[in-house]
Amino acid sequence: MKNNSRYDLLSFGILAFILTFSLIRFKYLPQFIDGYYHLSVANGFIKSGGWVGWAWWDFAPLGRPHLYPPLYHLILVFLKWAGLSGLDALRITEVLIVPVFFFTLWYVLRKLINDRFSFFSLLILSSFFPFYSSVSANVPASIAIIFGFLSWLSVKKRKILSATLFLTLAFYTHIAISWLFFIAYIFFALVNKEYRKAIFKILLFSLLLYLPLLWHILRYMSYLTIQIRQEAHYTRFSIFIVLLGMLSLFLNFTKKDFPIPLFVGYFLGSVAVFIKYPYRLFSAQGTIGLGLLSALLLERIFSKLKGWSKNLIIVCIGIFLLFSQATLCLKADKERFKFLDSTYYNVLAAKTDSLLEFQSLYSSKFYGPIVEVVKDNSQESDIIASNLSIGSQIFAALCDRPNLDSMLWEVSPMEPSVDYNQAKIIVWLKYILPKREDSLMIGQWRIIHENDIAYVFLNPDYSSFPRRLESKFNFLFIGLAFVFLLLLFIGQIVATGSSRH
Repeated sequence: MKNNSRYDLLSFGILAFILTFSLIRFKYLPQFIDGYYHLSVANGFIKSGGWVGWAWWDFAPLGRPHLYPPLYHLILVFLKWAGLSGLDALRITEVLIVPVFFFTLWYVLRKLINDRFSFFSLLILSSFFPFYSSVSANVPASIAIIFGFLSWLSVKKRKILSATLFLTLAFYTHIAISWLFFIAYIFFALVNKEYRKAIFKILLFSLLLYLPLLWHILRYMSYLTIQIRQEAHYTRFSIFIVLLGMLSLFLNFTKKDFPIPLFVGYFLGSVAVFIKYPYRLFSAQGTIGLGLLSALLLERIFSKLKGWSKNLIIVCIGIFLLFSQATLCLKADKERFKFLDSTYYNVLAAKTDSLLEFQSLYSSKFYGPIVEVVKDNSQESDIIASNLSIGSQIFAALCDRPNLDSMLWEVSPMEPSVDYNQAKIIVWLKYILPKREDSLMIGQWRIIHENDIAYVFLNPDYSSFPRRLESKFNFLFIGLAFVFLLLLFIGQIVATGSSRH
């Protein structure tokens, strides 16, 4: 690595901004709603003593299959064991994931190509506000992408074992993202004979290591449903990334040079996996493929430029991406063009609330008293509910209680209907008017707390308790598996070092 490279210094400046902005958001987090689901899973694992394949804490008392890969939940378990509250465990991970993600992105891409390419990639992707937001909002997906990039770097260094283990870790972190890298490897192997044998080994052994979780998922396929979320009706396109990325895709589609086929393959994998989720394809994790291809096109252009024109164009592109990163927003069949929509502009202009996914639903003023009341009036085995599934998920996570409803709606519950009589505590959000049949039940409950956002009711006639399941893969087993994995990584490093001598 060259000392004091101009592009490295610019990259360090961007990374310093990202780190600073992430740290000052600590009290504002958790971001949006996904974290509450993951905290509920971690709480369930702790009570079960390890990983369990049936989410008895969701849609209680009967539950549903637990199909989400466990690595992020195990991280939250570890942080809670270290003495952090569940809320602070979420905050720590959401604060750290952003700088760690972008540093890994920059570091790996610098090793794969050069400092200028890694700078352009960092600038392009970090300045696209919806993508920046997704890094923090979808922590497991971001961790899986980190593992995927490290797997690519391992292939570059001919470390087949490390590449296999990193891809396996991606599978145990996020289902969709791991298949993006899997498809990228398949495309890479098809166009590049030199790496074909190594890629075949990586794919085969990572699938074998993933087989236990994959078999569990396949057992409960009947519970899986493809649901098109509201995000399918809202997409935010980076005009710069789409135009340059598609042009670069056309120019580089048949290129065999490492790592170009991986970038093309990642984009093809994104299309295959996120075809029904345009927001994730063009605004979140899927945009990485076009982002890297855009940076690749810029790298090729600037490698041919010399003199003052080169510096002038870099300054113009930098200013545009830092302060504009113009976007086209599609929502409910309406189009809206935003010229000033970069991450850095939105932060400096205090307009980060323009993106719903970047907002926090947490309020210590209103949530704190509700959490205290719920804990004081219930036991750990008592079910809580809300008239909004998101509300049920939030308070179940914060109160460490089983809940009548949940998120991750792609996995169906064993009992689809919601019966409030099975819950001891009901947090009724005021802005949602009750149905007629709900009003009759509310009249039978006793109000134990009220604030500006909700009533908290005690149901004296509640009748159900979930059956807590004991883990067959306890934390001792998981800890030993982690140590074994760590030893494999160390062995790979030692073996590589010895071979060089």
